Amino acid sequence: MGVTGWLCFSSALAALVAGAAQGDCTAQGPNRCPSTSGTSWLQMKGIARRSQVGGQEEPEFFPVHGGVDKSCAGPSTMSATDSSKETVERSLEDCKNRCLATPSCKGLDWSGSRCRVWTQHISGSLHRSGSTCLRLVPDVSVLQNFVAVNGGHGQSCRGKHAFDKEAAYYTASAAGSLEECKAACVQHPECQGISFASSGSCEIWTRPEGIEATAEDDGSVCLKVPTETTTSTAPPTEPTTTSRSKWKDWEVFWGMNCWKHHGADEFDIDPLRGQYTLQECQEACLQEPECQGVVMPQSDEHASKKTCWLRKNVHKEKCRQGHPFNFWLRPGVQLQRAGPASEAACCASFESWPNTDKVQCSGCMALVEAEPFGGRCDKYCESFGHVCYQAAEEVNENCAVKFTSRCDVAITGTSDMLCTCRHPQSMDEPKCDWPEPEPLPPTPSPDACCRNPSQWPSVDNGVTCDDCMALVVTAPYGNRCDKYCESFDHVCVAAAEEQNENCEIQYTKRCDEPIEGTSDMLCKCVKKNAPPFCPAPPAPPAPTPEPTPSPDARIQVVGKQLLVDGKPLHLKGVAWNPVPKGGRHPQDLDFARFVEEDSQIMQSMGINAVRTYEPITDTWILDTLWRRGIWVVNSVYNWGGASARDAANPVKAVKDHPAILMWSIGNEWNYNGLYVGSSFFDCIAKIRDVAKVVREFDTSHPISSIYGDTGKLDQAAQALPEIDVWGINSYRGISFGGLFDEFARITDKPMYLGEYGADAYNAKINSEDRESQARATKELTEEILSKSSVSNRGSCIGGFVFEFNDEWHKDNDGSPDDHDTGGVAPGGGPYPDRTFNEEWWGLVTIDREIRPAGREYAKTPIPGVEKLVA
Repeated sequence: MGVTGWLCFSSALAALVAGAAQGDCTAQGPNRCPSTSGTSWLQMKGIARRSQVGGQEEPEFFPVHGGVDKSCAGPSTMSATDSSKETVERSLEDCKNRCLATPSCKGLDWSGSRCRVWTQHISGSLHRSGSTCLRLVPDVSVLQNFVAVNGGHGQSCRGKHAFDKEAAYYTASAAGSLEECKAACVQHPECQGISFASSGSCEIWTRPEGIEATAEDDGSVCLKVPTETTTSTAPPTEPTTTSRSKWKDWEVFWGMNCWKHHGADEFDIDPLRGQYTLQECQEACLQEPECQGVVMPQSDEHASKKTCWLRKNVHKEKCRQGHPFNFWLRPGVQLQRAGPASEAACCASFESWPNTDKVQCSGCMALVEAEPFGGRCDKYCESFGHVCYQAAEEVNENCAVKFTSRCDVAITGTSDMLCTCRHPQSMDEPKCDWPEPEPLPPTPSPDACCRNPSQWPSVDNGVTCDDCMALVVTAPYGNRCDKYCESFDHVCVAAAEEQNENCEIQYTKRCDEPIEGTSDMLCKCVKKNAPPFCPAPPAPPAPTPEPTPSPDARIQVVGKQLLVDGKPLHLKGVAWNPVPKGGRHPQDLDFARFVEEDSQIMQSMGINAVRTYEPITDTWILDTLWRRGIWVVNSVYNWGGASARDAANPVKAVKDHPAILMWSIGNEWNYNGLYVGSSFFDCIAKIRDVAKVVREFDTSHPISSIYGDTGKLDQAAQALPEIDVWGINSYRGISFGGLFDEFARITDKPMYLGEYGADAYNAKINSEDRESQARATKELTEEILSKSSVSNRGSCIGGFVFEFNDEWHKDNDGSPDDHDTGGVAPGGGPYPDRTFNEEWWGLVTIDREIRPAGREYAKTPIPGVEKLVA
């Protein structure tokens, strides 16, 4: 399973790995180490798991943005085909080994049997169901050596001074943890350090002069990669010490406390006598060769004097987190990583364990017979002089844990159970370094949380639900669940409208909000002093921050019109999703690569707007579009598996750019359930949440949602007053039929065609049919013009032809390198064959040859204001 390769690190990161690499290769004999100046090389061995070889940790894979259902994305100027190599592998482990065997590997994409090995740094990820994105860190110990800047926590990185922060200094992305942000920095060839915020924002700082200052920010931490320091080499079992350092070069572990039997050893005098400033405490540590760090109480560590503890033989993973102390790691020290004690130290050999069921597991755990011990692991362990550490039910006669239980609770309904047993031990002489298991929450009794719902007042037709919820009549309580729950001395936890006189939720409301237009409602009520494991009443809503208005308050929805600077605008738009030949959506979507050429062609066609399926957050791309008079309907949320709060990121990034016309939420979500199969009403609830997040940060742009045709649109429009403009995707052939009249009967708000048109392949003749595509484009666009709100003929503000360019990845049975026929899509079907050929929709081909449909579209006039630019 082992492989050997060389990975290159440059700039400041070289200092992190040079020592380990040099020591490893010299051990193999002379002339085994590269001698290239200016670059450090790290030899890596083995498979991707945490262990140490010769003092150097082996490589490890880190999930990017959670990893699951994520596809890796590289720099915006480079496509996946430029940055990666695709192979076929049997498993994710095989894909990892393929990456480890590739000298320049930076990470991998895994989807089914497809393994894409990335050879350029991975800058982020895009959503793709079934994919896994992992970033490779060749030596995970590198992550331990980042240095706090000005204390690190409560600081946001800056350039020369506290007000010096320019976009060119850093690249911003999202990260699920501080460690993930560090891993992204390690992989970036020019990274100088990171600024990580509790919101998940990760700034990779690449300013050539480095990070020279910070600004106070309670939710952030600023760390830099350490520069080379003067070190003295010690034997492998002793810490590496560093020459006199400034206090700001020490790495802080916020809320971590280390002491005897809890991750560290003490010195003879503990704590030091007297009170110390942080710098004085650190200076005392530097005087002790064995000292690896200091512990001090939290508070204003730079001003007040406090107690100082010196620590040695530190094992970070055994220290206690969440304490009112901070641990400061001495510069140059690499903490030892302590694995579990050997089984011999913790428990008797398995041969002496009674009643085992022929399955032995690591960590003093075995599958044992349940019946002789009443299904209790504590009784089993006591039978041979041990104590129970954990009890569990196995999955299938193996060591996989199905669920865990307390040691003194019987595991019933099974003939065997997984018991973890160890020797009794005292606090002063611990034999095992595993932490004590977390106690399980108490099992609630049926009436612990609420009165039996069958005894509640005003229950409608006896409909009661699990978890303290029932369907109740609305009239006596003003349609409010808080008033209902108070009527029998309970408090409201949740309120909802039901779907069909049952427990299925159509949409939710706050407890103090009336649920209008219904005779009954679902209320969840609990006792006022219910135990903590019961459903909790909602916290009072936090004060909503004042939305930040855009300085360009140009855009308004008035009646059925979209006004810009008081003048109505008609959208002659196109759906734009530039995936290159051989690429796939969304991981290879590359706005930056195509914007220059594509926007020139769009301008020549008179196109004044684009609609996207992923957000554009690069202002340079928006600058290029705006320079050619092209507005952007910017997608902020499509995938229902993401948090509604994620919509805040693209809004905050570009809300002040003049090219932004409006935001869009979802894409024909009534068909696809926000791409996660959510129910119709669950989609409505999520879209409402997203719209509120958007409005929290921007009041200057309309919000639109893109719907598939008009089925059940009346219910969506009624439930979503937050939507200012509706986008409709419609494929009804060569005419929209009664679409515009149907929409007008549903709502008075304006609409646009989010997608319309025809593909260029005719299944009736099994060949390309450019003329039919051109005819459909012409006639459908003219029909939109006949209903334009600019001309006061209807409520339509324009439309977006689907689409600008062909995409060759859309037939799932084909190859992204070939122009295939096939694919599926919802709707009646395009002219002339009523068949969706998904790779043939472009007004231009994938090579940017303009089809006749593009030339017909170019002839189409724009009513009213033809173009609005800054």
